[in-house]
Amino acid sequence: MLGSRSTLLIADDNPTSRRALVDHFDSLPQFAVIGEARNGEETMELVRALRPDLLILDDVLPMVDGLGVLSSLEVGVKPLVLMLMSCASDNLIQLYYQHGATYCLLRPASPALIADRVALLLNQERPGLHGEYGRPFASVRTVSELLRRTGVPAHLQGYRYLKDAVQYVLSNEGHLCGMTKELYPAVARMHSTEPSRVERSIRHAIEVAWSRADIHELQRLFGSTVNQHRGKPTNSEFVAMLADHLRGAAG
Repeated sequence: MLGSRSTLLIADDNPTSRRALVDHFDSLPQFAVIGEARNGEETMELVRALRPDLLILDDVLPMVDGLGVLSSLEVGVKPLVLMLMSCASDNLIQLYYQHGATYCLLRPASPALIADRVALLLNQERPGLHGEYGRPFASVRTVSELLRRTGVPAHLQGYRYLKDAVQYVLSNEGHLCGMTKELYPAVARMHSTEPSRVERSIRHAIEVAWSRADIHELQRLFGSTVNQHRGKPTNSEFVAMLADHLRGAAG
């Protein structure tokens, strides 16, 4: 850390994309870019020398690739790692996580989106990524108020996971990403837990909420998407309902 700023190292062999990231992070007061690397060997040297809080790591680097960099860094030296992937492969994603990646993001990804994910990982103030039509996303307080109206008890762990899940979906420009492949792992990393625990806790929170909910209040909130004969929604349906409601309220 440099004062209240989180320190970043950016490793990308493409000078255009690397410069775009550096310029974007330089414009954000909560971050300090302390190094740039053009290949895997340089990345490993700079991580050990500079000890950044977070490494933005391109998976395809000359000399040593991203997986090689992850594998070579010792536990005491390895920072948080946001891996920028050039192709989507479940096996490859799992391999990156097993070797110490904190978060995997598929290219192409804008500097603003990358900065938003970095802020999430470092618990920094979000840099103001906007969804369609430039609307700001709902605040933590707004999400909390909506959860309370749906009857989710605030003392449940699933309540906290739901708050982060809804904000994550909204920060993803309102689109519900894959629950198992992306959303559960992302929330799990925020809380240092397992994706399966996130899934179970959210499911339990919905079950509790539905058992004590006023169905007419839910229908006022969510309209025809709530049907008293159908029963409780799935995790993905519930998160989507909350996100859609908040996006509509912000419009």
